[in-house]
Amino acid sequence: MKVACITPQGKRDYTTEATLEGFHQLGVELVVSDPGNGFCDEPMSANDFVSAADKSDLVVAFFGKVRNNAPPRHYLLPQIHVPWSRKAYVDGSEWTSSGWENPLQAARSLVDPTQRRGDPWLNEEMFHLCCHYFKRECFPQDTSSRGVIPFPFALCDRHILRSDGPRDIDVFCSFGHTKTGLRSEAIDIVQSFAGELNVVVKSGMSQNEYRNTLARSRIVIDAWGGGDTTDRFWEGVGAGACVLYQRHQVVMPNPFVDGEHAVSYGNERELILMIHKLAYGGVMPETIAQKGLEHALRYHTAKHRAQLILDTVFAPR
Repeated sequence: MKVACITPQGKRDYTTEATLEGFHQLGVELVVSDPGNGFCDEPMSANDFVSAADKSDLVVAFFGKVRNNAPPRHYLLPQIHVPWSRKAYVDGSEWTSSGWENPLQAARSLVDPTQRRGDPWLNEEMFHLCCHYFKRECFPQDTSSRGVIPFPFALCDRHILRSDGPRDIDVFCSFGHTKTGLRSEAIDIVQSFAGELNVVVKSGMSQNEYRNTLARSRIVIDAWGGGDTTDRFWEGVGAGACVLYQRHQVVMPNPFVDGEHAVSYGNERELILMIHKLAYGGVMPETIAQKGLEHALRYHTAKHRAQLILDTVFAPR
C-alpha cells in the first residue's frame, strides 16, 4: 500500500502528524510532499511528487495553517492521475476553514458557543477535488448534511507517559492562552482549591516540567482551545490522569463515556461540583483514568485514525 500525502510546508499540524504516524504504524509506504511533520526532510519537486503519486493507491491532502509559510500544494491534486474516489482531504482547521477566526469570533464565542463554527466552515474546493472529506472539528450538521467524516485528534506515541512515581498533584491546570472556552474561569476555580488540595496552576512551563507534572497529576483540566478537541485532552489521557474537560459540541466517534472514561463539565458550577466529586465524593479519578486510557488505546490511536481513512476509501461499493 502506497499513500501520497500533500502536507503542510514548515508548519506543524497535529492532525497531519497523527495521521502520518498512523499510516507508518500500519506499514504503509508514504510519499510526503513537504517537511514540517516529521516524515520529510526536504520538499519534493512538483514533478517528482506527481510522478510518485500517480503510482500510489491513495492520495491524501492535508489542511495546513498559513503563518509565514506557503500553503499546502493542493493545486497538485488535479495533476495526479488517481481516481477521484481515491482522493481524500483531512481538514484539521478550527474557527473557519482557513484555521483563523473571523473578527470578534473568539470573543463572541464566549457568549454564544455556536459562533465557534465560523464562516466559511468547510473548504468547498476540496469537495470537488476529493471524494472523501475528514474533519477534526466535525459538528453534527456537517455529517448529516455534507457527509463529512469526524476525525478528531488522536492518542499518539508522544502522549504516552510511563511513570511509577507518586500521583501527588490532585489537580493540574495549564493553558497557553485563556481567550477561549472556560479557560480563564477554570484557572480561577482550580486556584480556589489551593488551600485544601494540592493544585498546580501554571503556564509557560518547559516541556520537561510540563510532562513531569502531567505524570504526577490525578486530574488534568481541559477546556476548549481554537477547537473543542485539544491536544491537552490526549496528553492527560496518555499520562494516565483523569481528564476533566469542557464538554465537546463536535462529534467524537466511539465517545468517551462521561464519568467512566473521562469527566465533562458544561459551566463553572459543574466544574466546581466535578472537582469536589472526584476529590471527595468517593469516585476514584485513578479508576476513570485507567479506563480512559484503555478506551483510547482501543479506539483512538493514530493507527485507528489512519485505518479509518483506508476503510472509508476502500470500502466495497
